[in-house]
Amino acid sequence: MYAELEDYEHAVIPLQLALRAGMLTEEGEIKRLADLLLYNQIPYRCGKTLTDAIDAKKVKADQKVMETLSNCWIASREYDKAIAPLTRAAEMSSDGRLFVRLGEVHVQRGEWAKATDALGKGINAGDLKNLPDAQVLMGIAFYNQKKLKEAKTWFERARQSGKTKDQADGWIRHIDSELAAQ
Repeated sequence: MYAELEDYEHAVIPLQLALRAGMLTEEGEIKRLADLLLYNQIPYRCGKTLTDAIDAKKVKADQKVMETLSNCWIASREYDKAIAPLTRAAEMSSDGRLFVRLGEVHVQRGEWAKATDALGKGINAGDLKNLPDAQVLMGIAFYNQKKLKEAKTWFERARQSGKTKDQADGWIRHIDSELAAQ
């Protein structure tokens, strides 16, 4: 009833109680609870709920569920827990969006080689809405691996977009000054 009234904050309460009482048995009900938890900014509980449901084989680990699970962990800043479901979701996806998201998580963790790998897969898979942003991230990941020429190549690609031109130009100037100092 709360959901019908778009009172999502209160809608989550009876579903959580039903889950604890063992009354949520349908996959759709558990997914609805997870979505409400994430919507209400309770991401850790969302991740725990989905993980438990997947482990108990109450929810099928398809691309959408894995993406939701990774979003729960990312929103909780539990990046270690986000990696596996996000990797699975990206591998099931037909575009590169989730590989780019995986690259972003690796950037957050300072895992530069893993970031370039995931970003490369995402860029190669294509169909990205923000290709220049992915190119900037690729440049940053290469820069942090001390691969200045590769980084500069990616920043030069990113500067072709008006959206990322200024940021890419700043990185290119910085890299040029480092290369000149060497």
